[in-house]
Amino acid sequence: RVLQLMNLTDSRLAQAGNEKLELAMLSFFEQFRKIYIGDQVQKSSKLYRRLSEVLGLNDETMVLSVFIGKIITNLKYWGRCEPITSKTLQLLNDLSIGYP
Repeated sequence: RVLQLMNLTDSRLAQAGNEKLELAMLSFFEQFRKIYIGDQVQKSSKLYRRLSEVLGLNDETMVLSVFIGKIITNLKYWGRCEPITSKTLQLLNDLSIGYP
């Protein structure tokens, strides 16, 4: 549901955005990354089956593409908001450390 909400809110960012909602989504992404992305995660987990059914995200690479898209969107629309920019860059850093 968070990913569906993200698609909706990102499509409306040109008009207005909600800083608290964006920060909450970034917190979700950080927790999701810690739990479901990485070498130790079973790629056949129920989560990935459900993501495939609901959103068409068939594997970890597709989920990472969503993360990167969110990072790019945040830097484009929230560049002047330090809390969002900081959390966004931290997410990018954490993803890059996990994938040398």
